[in-house]
Amino acid sequence: MVLNVTATDPTTSIHVSVFPDGTARTSASNLDFVAGQTVPNLVVVPVLNGKVGFYNNAGSVDLIADIAGYYTT
Repeated sequence: MVLNVTATDPTTSIHVSVFPDGTARTSASNLDFVAGQTVPNLVVVPVLNGKVGFYNNAGSVDLIADIAGYYTT
């Protein structure tokens, strides 16, 4: 799945990871930002069980995920 993920209203310096549902998340970060920033990023992630997971390492943040596309192999 191809997603445009936007982080907004973070309370502190944060990184967010997007990963396939039901898998162990990696230490890779898809978005990095500081308090008060709004930051978008295009993310490509496999879909498992019809879902993807989002991980926020600190504080709180609002995430907006827009599906830009989907493909199968």
